[in-house]
Amino acid sequence: MVTTADNVLLALYTLLWVISFIVYHYRNRHIDGGSAVMASYIAYCFFSFITLNDEFFGSLNELLFDSTYEQLRLFPFIYLYVMLMLALSPAIKLHYSPVIKIKDPHSKALLIPCFVTILCIIVQLPSILSNFNSNFVSLLMDIDAGNEAYLDAFENAESVGIAIRNLPAVLFNMLYDCTVFIFFFLLTRKDKNVIFLVVLFLAIVIGMIIPVMDGQRGSVIKSGFTIVAGYMLFRKFISKRIDRIIQIAGIILTVIVAIPIIAITVSRFSDRKDSPDTSGYVYWYIGQANIYFNNYALDAGGTRHGDRTFNFGKRLLFSDTPRNYTERREKYSDLRIDDFCFTTFVGDFAIDFGPWGAFIIFVVFNGWALLQIRPRYGIIELHQLLLVYFALCVSLQGGMTLFMYSDTGNLGVGVMILLYIWLRNHEAHNYYLGCHRTIYGKW
Repeated sequence: MVTTADNVLLALYTLLWVISFIVYHYRNRHIDGGSAVMASYIAYCFFSFITLNDEFFGSLNELLFDSTYEQLRLFPFIYLYVMLMLALSPAIKLHYSPVIKIKDPHSKALLIPCFVTILCIIVQLPSILSNFNSNFVSLLMDIDAGNEAYLDAFENAESVGIAIRNLPAVLFNMLYDCTVFIFFFLLTRKDKNVIFLVVLFLAIVIGMIIPVMDGQRGSVIKSGFTIVAGYMLFRKFISKRIDRIIQIAGIILTVIVAIPIIAITVSRFSDRKDSPDTSGYVYWYIGQANIYFNNYALDAGGTRHGDRTFNFGKRLLFSDTPRNYTERREKYSDLRIDDFCFTTFVGDFAIDFGPWGAFIIFVVFNGWALLQIRPRYGIIELHQLLLVYFALCVSLQGGMTLFMYSDTGNLGVGVMILLYIWLRNHEAHNYYLGCHRTIYGKW
């Protein structure tokens, strides 16, 4: 039974984010990645209000957890706010740093991930075109097509993570976030290869649309937030002309992607009896994370010992690690909540390692990241921006759902780590050469 106290607590949590958004822009009114993250958190709170006060979703919660929503508590919201701010701290530091220029690493090796990404799309083009004709068009014409595609993907879930069935798709997914990062950086340079950038942009867009053909919304949303993270990070360094082009392209892309996603949603829920309009499920989809985190994430009845957030790494070390979410849900069926509901990326870590373990991980990683982000004389290096980009991706992708780099998504984190190490060493080498030439002259 939802009480007035529940609504008051949720209102206070929402107000906390509104105040944070205002304070964030008090000294620096520039709209950037941190602005997008905080605005999204405020929006999710709004949908949480709708979800919390809808009787039908109280009944739905009873089906999932054998009880209606539990009474909201103050401490989980405080914990969630602190953890979300910790995760966002690299972006906050950049926001208050007087950065006016990115130091160009001047290396063509940076283009390698982009060429591999384009090649992966080219190799998959025949199957993409075939799926477009059979699946994508069906989503728009047949009201049951979305649900059928979703059920097919769900039935194949047990084989996910066991064997590599599509190597180009695996490589593409591994490199996607890094490719988006490099793409927006290339837009800031004066010497642009327009044809290459257009081809790379098309590869990024096609990669975003591919999951729609399989009835998947989560991967599309993840890709969309990744693009938003890259754009908002580099926006201040991009010319106004290119910025306008990006905004127009973004609006067109949003419409193109939104139509099949709406079709999938309608297909999945329109045939359910005694349920609200499809829009009601959309509200629940967006607003559930705050509520479920408050109810269950800090007391889930046990931990998963990193089997979700560090799944791939654990599989390399321990043979009994679940290979996909179906095996994991079976292994941890005694938990009060798992990844069948959203608890934000903070909830994922709390369920994996416990509240204290998650807090220590966030403090250590983000404390280290803050020490690495040190702009000098208004100039920031690209490896430092990569840390901010990662923080934005985690926050935007997982603020509504879960930790999107879990399971095989760990491979994407691995690619980012390799890119960070290479950029840092390369830029340090360039700095050493610059100092040497300044002192001794050119060799």
